[in-house]
Amino acid sequence: MLARATGKACGGQEGTVSSGQQAGRFEQLQSAFEEEIQGARAAQERAVQAMQGLSPKLRATAGDVQLLNVEITDSSTQQKRSMRTLDSVTIDMPLGGKGRDAYTRAMDEIKGLANTLADNRGSASIVVQQAAADVKARRVNTASGETKSPGGQLIKVEKQVAQSLPAGVERYTVKAGPIRGNL
Repeated sequence: MLARATGKACGGQEGTVSSGQQAGRFEQLQSAFEEEIQGARAAQERAVQAMQGLSPKLRATAGDVQLLNVEITDSSTQQKRSMRTLDSVTIDMPLGGKGRDAYTRAMDEIKGLANTLADNRGSASIVVQQAAADVKARRVNTASGETKSPGGQLIKVEKQVAQSLPAGVERYTVKAGPIRGNL
């Protein structure tokens, strides 16, 4: 993502940069981070919308979109700036919707977001929290694993038992990989 936003390899050295050019590069990068945040929010909204035709008990609900500030260092000037970036997006998916086209479309949005984030950041993860009652009753698949995005980047899928989650719901949190490299 850094390379795409700045037009050079991450951490690469390219001559001297004036402070005006430097500020512009930081603005370009923040703009790329904002696009990623908006894209994640849009994917979350599309996943929720995909299930709106189902009964209220079977609909997905949007959770938090977590942001964090990351300090980015310019490799040529050593100037640092705190940048607002995406951390994670959460969606609650009712188990009763499984097997329906709407559920499949919503899951495609979740997977698509994970693929995009993995390709942007070099990795991503999907943390699936499952209600203890559903795990005990064997209503859910509890296997964790790894997969690759179309761009060949790692996506970890981690399943967790959540005591506080109500039965019949899985909580999907798509977490962006760490920011790699310098400006």
